[in-house]
Amino acid sequence: MAVVDLDKPHAMQKINDYQQHIKPVDSEFNFKKDTSAILANHLFINQKRSKIWINSLWTSLNSGHDDDTAIEIGNKKVSWDWLIEHGATIIQTDRPRELLSYLKKKGLHK
Repeated sequence: MAVVDLDKPHAMQKINDYQQHIKPVDSEFNFKKDTSAILANHLFINQKRSKIWINSLWTSLNSGHDDDTAIEIGNKKVSWDWLIEHGATIIQTDRPRELLSYLKKKGLHK
């Protein structure tokens, strides 16, 4: 799996290189700032038949769009919804039961 730090200056080039040479099934994106143009324009990744993996465990990997925000604070719009809206098709979580239930309610999982 390709892992890309979206805060790095050459993140887009790294993604393009991975997609051209490795053709990853998925790519893990890590970011401390959620303002990356890559997140805003993520559809090009899915068009290459690659999935976007975002880790929702720690805020340092997802700019605060994490499990604790979803469950402890109860704000799924800022956490899991935000991740999904920005391309996450794989979400790593310590709260699988809660996330699975939430995805089913939204019609995003059978």
